[in-house]
Amino acid sequence: MNVKAALILAAVLALITAMIFLILYGIGGRQNLQTTIPLPSDKAAQAYVLDKKLLVSVSKITTINAGGPNFTMLQGNDEAGNAAIVWLTGKDNEIVVRGSTLVKDGVPQETVIAKLKEKNIDSTQIEDMFISPYDYTSGRIIWFVREKNIRKHWLSYDFKTGEFLWDVFQDPTAWKL
Repeated sequence: MNVKAALILAAVLALITAMIFLILYGIGGRQNLQTTIPLPSDKAAQAYVLDKKLLVSVSKITTINAGGPNFTMLQGNDEAGNAAIVWLTGKDNEIVVRGSTLVKDGVPQETVIAKLKEKNIDSTQIEDMFISPYDYTSGRIIWFVREKNIRKHWLSYDFKTGEFLWDVFQDPTAWKL
C-alpha cells in the first residue's frame, strides 16, 4: 500500500470517528442540559385549572414524583360535582396539562389495597399511594404504591382496570432484604 492511500484512509477514518462523536455527544452546551421538566407554583396551577374550568374547586395540591416524571397534582371537583384530578407541568406562564380524570372512572383505593394484600403487603406497610399519569405522553393513568420499608419497593396498577402492571425495587440489593 502506498503512503498516499494510507493517509487518505486515515483521514476518512478520522472524519467518520469525528462525525460519530458529534452525533452521540453534540457540540458543547452539555452544562446547560435540563433533565427535569419544571412545575408551576401552587398558586399558578390553581389559577390555571379554575380559569380553564378543569376544576371548579381545588381541595388539595401536591407535587408528586413516582420515580420518573414529576407533576403538580390538583384534586377537587368538576362542574358536575364529581371528584376529579388534574396533573400539570411547565412554568407559571407556560402550563401544560399532562392528564386529568374523574375519580369515579377508576378502581377505588380499597380495591388496590385488597390486591396488595394478595402480595402480602398490608395497608400498614404503605408509605405512599396516589393516582398519576404513567409518563408525560401516553395518557395512561395508574395507581402508584410505595412500600414503607427500606426496600424502596414501588408497585403500579392500572387505574381503570386495577390490573397489576409492574413492581420495582429502587435499591438494587433490596430483593435480598
